[in-house]
Amino acid sequence: MKYSFAAPLLVFFALGSTASSSTRVKSGPWVMGYYMGYLADRQPPSKIDWKGLTHLAVGFFVPRADGSLDAGLAPSTADRKLLVQAARQNKRVVLATLGGQDTGPMWYAATCCSENGSAARATFISSLKNLVKSEGYDGLDLDWEPLEPKDQPLLLELVKTLRKELPGTLLTFPADGADNLNFPANRTFYAQLAPLLDQLNLMTYGMGFAFEGWKTWHSSPLYGQTPNTPTSVDLTVQGYLKAGIPAAKIGIGIGFYGICYGAPAKGPLEDTVGTKAGGAKLLADDNDLSYANIVTQYAPLGTRKWDSSARVPYLSFAKPSGPKGCTYLSYEDEASILEKGKYLRQKGLGGVILWNVNQGYIPGRVPANPLLDATRRAFLVRR
Repeated sequence: MKYSFAAPLLVFFALGSTASSSTRVKSGPWVMGYYMGYLADRQPPSKIDWKGLTHLAVGFFVPRADGSLDAGLAPSTADRKLLVQAARQNKRVVLATLGGQDTGPMWYAATCCSENGSAARATFISSLKNLVKSEGYDGLDLDWEPLEPKDQPLLLELVKTLRKELPGTLLTFPADGADNLNFPANRTFYAQLAPLLDQLNLMTYGMGFAFEGWKTWHSSPLYGQTPNTPTSVDLTVQGYLKAGIPAAKIGIGIGFYGICYGAPAKGPLEDTVGTKAGGAKLLADDNDLSYANIVTQYAPLGTRKWDSSARVPYLSFAKPSGPKGCTYLSYEDEASILEKGKYLRQKGLGGVILWNVNQGYIPGRVPANPLLDATRRAFLVRR
């Protein structure tokens, strides 16, 4: 028997959460989608399919060295207001997401060692408090990326301070990258950080590279890691579980974009330029290969295939195809998202993050948000 938390869907997040009283709390998995202001032209706030989400993370707000926040990559003030209002109307949790790729130095300056020193730290905390209270967010998503060893004590102290200064506010952290079979990671720090967070989400997408010794691989393989394809969702999850992180606090990542290689590769496990001369190059990934672009510009030109070991699909092309000249394209579709839903239930994990909902919207299609519909069925429909 199946039943769905739909109409209205009560908001879910990890057990032990301290979300604000404005949210509707029920135990169960979260589906947190990122909505990026710099991609607002691809999907206006009015076109979000809220049935496929429990949380929306709005970004990016980037720390400055003086402790203030740069909202240049975030939605406009008017769009942020619309997003928060829509989240309230749909009984969903809405967070402000801070930082983003390559913003580690900005975080470091705002919390440690800028010219203004402790004044910058005080301003930064004040800026975060003002952002939450003035715009009505339920929480903060702290995307300190990359997180270097010297940054870890600063992040720990920041989270402790936010717990005191913003009681009842949801705090989440997206951990950078995937584990590598050949170089086991030390997750000791995350065992210290996790008890202070509501969610520890793993950015398990964009895992294929053309590094030395690597074969062509998938963007988000569920299984299948080998010394020449050393990443997978399961390998990464197991690393965090072994570090003592409770499964219910761990989220996995799904990319609403793909990665592609050029000739001569036609699929996974083929030579790359990092393996030998004449191997395939990695040609494109995030933004260029949005799911919307894959469906409209690449899928009609290629053959969809299924990797039964990695549990993900891919497109194979007879010749260089699409704007980027892809011959092998790895991506997520409804089938692989359902596989990840099964995996989450088997492992007792807390939820999933989606990077990002803007890239999954296909104007003129029915449904216009097919991957969000798939996440609803995979994660939010009880089985």
